[in-house]
Amino acid sequence: MEQAVELMRLEESMNFSVLLSKGFKHPTVEIYAIDFPSGLRASIYLLLGGYYRQAILTLRNWLEIRLTGIHFALVSQEPSKYEDWKEGKGRAPIGKALIRSLFRRAEFHKADRFLRLCEDMKKLYEELSTFTHGGALTRYNLQSKTDNVPRLNLQSVDLWFEFASNVFGELVMCYFLAYGREAFVMGGDEIAALKRHLPSLYQQYLQEGEV
Repeated sequence: MEQAVELMRLEESMNFSVLLSKGFKHPTVEIYAIDFPSGLRASIYLLLGGYYRQAILTLRNWLEIRLTGIHFALVSQEPSKYEDWKEGKGRAPIGKALIRSLFRRAEFHKADRFLRLCEDMKKLYEELSTFTHGGALTRYNLQSKTDNVPRLNLQSVDLWFEFASNVFGELVMCYFLAYGREAFVMGGDEIAALKRHLPSLYQQYLQEGEV
């Protein structure tokens, strides 16, 4: 659980870094404020309560709301479109369409040749979505040690952490591609902790970007 809390602290540090560099009116910053406490924090609370399916599904919402912030910062930059979305008068792409919209950007498309990030994110979104109607319970055999009382299930906790780590890694890379070093105004210890949660390929890419 300490590692889960560390993920939460690091993600909040990234968002605070964007606030410092972009200001309160930036779409990503505003969406972060709207979503605070974040989807990750809410997912941890559900996990602690033994609501594993709901905790994993909330990770999908966490991923999507963060990508939406980047969408309105980079892809759909007209302030009126963001304001319409915020007031419920307009729509933003969701799911895999949202991911595709980001990777039409040159900086995302170029990095994807090396990272294969787009396909990984779409597969991750698909897997998280299987928890919407409970189909994943059979796929991952999560019911074998579960009854009608929420209780500790280490198999489900491990699966949750695997998904949370994967979402965190994808978001770190998306923040880097969107904002560069401005998303990582942190101390050396925090940067080192952040990199420990990333695959070696992602670590290398950040290192080359001087993070």
